[in-house]
Amino acid sequence: MSESRVAQLLAGQSSIARKVFLHVPIQDSWSTHDIHNAAMAANSTTVSSYAIRRALGELKDAGIIREPVGGKFQRDAFSPKAKKEPAMPKVANDTVVSIKKPQVGALDALALLSGEVVSLADEIGNRLRKLAGRIEEVALSVEAEREGNAESLDKLKQLQSILKSIGGA
Repeated sequence: MSESRVAQLLAGQSSIARKVFLHVPIQDSWSTHDIHNAAMAANSTTVSSYAIRRALGELKDAGIIREPVGGKFQRDAFSPKAKKEPAMPKVANDTVVSIKKPQVGALDALALLSGEVVSLADEIGNRLRKLAGRIEEVALSVEAEREGNAESLDKLKQLQSILKSIGGA
């Protein structure tokens, strides 16, 4: 993939995904935890590991990075395009050749269009399933955070009651 194509794909990603992309290695495959630690060490982001995982999923779905081993991510080195030398102008022949396009019947054209619609529907369905999976991951992380907050609130109430009993004695 060329550098300009990667830049185009990154432009459509979230700011977190763009920051995470910079920490995905080229030569090694790193786990989500390793990439999160690298991002934290570089002080480029202070987001949760869930957000890092979500960003990696977005980058993988866009084809910017790949997952060669389950749970480990890697990006490819840019393949620079070879610059073409401008061709020397040639003297054109006076002969004109007409190229006839083979005629496609109406039923064949409809069959081709139908195939494209089915292919597009399959692609959209796959992307929606992946998106639903990521939404479910985020919902689970929110629920886990909410449970943690509820436990902290219970501890805070216990501490307040202890402090009131000490203060009243």
